Amino acid sequence: MTSNKRLYYLDWLRVLAFGLLFVFHSWRPFDHLEWHIKNEEQHTVFDALTMFTHGWRMHVIFLVSGAGTYFAMRSRKGKFIADRVKRLIVPFLFGIVILIPPQRFYEWKMFQNFDGGFLDFLNRYPIEQLDANMGASLLLWFGHLGTHLWYLPYLFFMTILCIPLFTRIQQGKIKFNGIKGTLSAPFGVFILVIPMLASRLLLKPVFEGYTDWGDFFIYLWPFVYGFIFMAESEFIDIIKSRRHLLLIVGILSSIIFMYLGATSDQMVQAYTSPEFDLLHVLTSTLAVLIALSWTLFFLGLFATKLDCKHSLLRPANISILPVYILHQTLIIVIGYYIILTDLNLFIKFGIIAFTAIPASILLYQLIRTNNITRFVFGLKPPKKHL
Repeated sequence: MTSNKRLYYLDWLRVLAFGLLFVFHSWRPFDHLEWHIKNEEQHTVFDALTMFTHGWRMHVIFLVSGAGTYFAMRSRKGKFIADRVKRLIVPFLFGIVILIPPQRFYEWKMFQNFDGGFLDFLNRYPIEQLDANMGASLLLWFGHLGTHLWYLPYLFFMTILCIPLFTRIQQGKIKFNGIKGTLSAPFGVFILVIPMLASRLLLKPVFEGYTDWGDFFIYLWPFVYGFIFMAESEFIDIIKSRRHLLLIVGILSSIIFMYLGATSDQMVQAYTSPEFDLLHVLTSTLAVLIALSWTLFFLGLFATKLDCKHSLLRPANISILPVYILHQTLIIVIGYYIILTDLNLFIKFGIIAFTAIPASILLYQLIRTNNITRFVFGLKPPKKHL
């Protein structure tokens, strides 16, 4: 079992995983894939970056979220669910009402030739949003209404679903002795691929939409693994010892996947709209190998090299949630005007990244000064010093 010692490497991993997400969204106007705003010119460099990082970035975030859930359940106890509502659902609802409409406004201006003002847009926006056909999937509504904030209700419902399992693990009613022996084998860590692969093989052809049930259960496994790794610290030692193997498998899987994706339209089709066939098995195997290898590699690397304290770590860790909530709206609002200029697209990317992300951090400094804004952004009231 993990001791009460602060695991600084988890804080570093969380900060840098979300930091990558912020930069990821800053370059999305410049790849060839669909996004909220698009530069007139795109570049394959950004395609490669998107393809490479998309395969594991959210898996890392859910792994860290699972680890954080372990400590939150242990410290909050009876107040845990109420705390999750305040930290996840309140910011999601606030974001839907206040932060997401500006994103959609500029999306309409770019792709629907909307030439009205923001107030005209607001008169039409709620009805058009609610008239969308998301079918019976609640999860697709999270992405439709909340765009990048889908992660917040996703994490909330994952947590509720897993509470019975997590409670039994914390009470010591579930033992992992047999699994530890298997993981200790030379390639034993890859047994963790099996539940992720089964989820993708069975669910993706039925729920192919991004953030639908297929993705929910694929992301669920890194979340569960993160919790278990904190409950059984021996797992971390095993992952640390296998980090070079994980890096090799991650690199090879990514190279093969990106090559096939760049040279075969069938491969892309099988990844985005899979059917129950052998190509689906191939793409799914590569996808989950990429996800698991890179996620566990970074966990092992950070646990080995970055389990250290720094004066900036705590404030950075606290600010991550509100900066995450803010960042994409600022990227889209600022980015819309930047991409209309005649500047080189790499310069445009730099301007967006180095204005929108610092602007999010500056707004956080204002948010943290007021208890109302702290509440709607998922922050706890400041501690009173006696």
